[in-house]
Amino acid sequence: MKHQTFVLATLCASPGLATAIELTDFTDPNTAFDEAYVDFNANVNSGNQDQTSYDALLTGFYNKRDSTDKRVVGLRVDGNLDASRGPNAADDSVDDFGFSVRANRDAYFSETREKLFYFISGDYAHQDSAIDDNLGVSGGIGYGRVWNATPLAKALRIQEALLSHGLFTADMSDDALLALAAVIGREEEYQAREGFDVYRGVWYADMERVIIDSGVLAGESLSALATVKLDEVLFDEPISARRHGWLVRAGAGVQSSDFAGLTDNDPKLTFQLEYAKPYGLKGQLIELASYEPIFGDNTLQQFNNRLSYSYEISDRIDWVNAWELSFQQADDADKTRFTTNTLSSSFLYHLTNQLDLGVTFAAVDSDDKPNLVASNDELSTSANLSLRYRVK
Repeated sequence: MKHQTFVLATLCASPGLATAIELTDFTDPNTAFDEAYVDFNANVNSGNQDQTSYDALLTGFYNKRDSTDKRVVGLRVDGNLDASRGPNAADDSVDDFGFSVRANRDAYFSETREKLFYFISGDYAHQDSAIDDNLGVSGGIGYGRVWNATPLAKALRIQEALLSHGLFTADMSDDALLALAAVIGREEEYQAREGFDVYRGVWYADMERVIIDSGVLAGESLSALATVKLDEVLFDEPISARRHGWLVRAGAGVQSSDFAGLTDNDPKLTFQLEYAKPYGLKGQLIELASYEPIFGDNTLQQFNNRLSYSYEISDRIDWVNAWELSFQQADDADKTRFTTNTLSSSFLYHLTNQLDLGVTFAAVDSDDKPNLVASNDELSTSANLSLRYRVK
């Protein structure tokens, strides 16, 4: 497999000086990353009301992205289960279940046109409360690339851990960190070549070779403690995906059905934007936007935008902020339109390597025509405690 040659960034002026490397320096295309989480939050109220009221929400997602020189494959699975009951005696228990699956493949034409690619993508979603399922496929042309810099974030975590235990005598140079990150990013390649049960030995040996060549290892080989620290960083510590770059897609497709029940194998256009930028070594901004006009008996326009910024306050605390806008309009805007704006800010504290305690502050503004649901006419604000479990 071909590997991209790395360009050395600004070198450290002395062994004790912090490295000047940035996450944007990592542009090795041969990487893979996946993560899976389950979130739960609930509230219960009793007293001065006809019956005990409650609202419980269980959500989860799985996100995977595999990349090589000429192709990027992404898979995203989301699920939700909402159960609630109001305070009035006539209020019954209500539950709503849903899930969605999205897959896409970007295939780059050639190394000489490294940013030009064609794509194919498909979406399927089900929600019990919706009129119909959402199903659509599309394909077209794109330009740009978003690089997965998570391996470099892990390499920096490894350096931090080994330095703190006196196993490194100094920071690694930038090119050594990039070489270590390149090995980390090829984990799935090692799994496929060596076998899932034994690949770690070969993988760790190649990391050890890079570290020894860097000249900062306090000893002739990785100690038992150093190996334990590698395990902790690579498999136990939660590290969110780190990305940089941009891309745009434009194409056409077919919308077989949608939640509102307005489409039936109708043609559509699709336009997508993805932008990611790290801020320092701890901040991450991600922008995802899509616009799809669907042409059938009912002209349906759908626009979705999600802008998020996360900051790693410490290895144990993450601060996550997001703005989500969803817009759907069918034919006459005065008769059929639905818009939702959601602002949220969350603090996640890692109780263990797999369990987080979080507090989320949110504000939701909804506008629907015709106004069939009067309960969402006012701005809704909330503050909730939640538990998050990291599946992987």
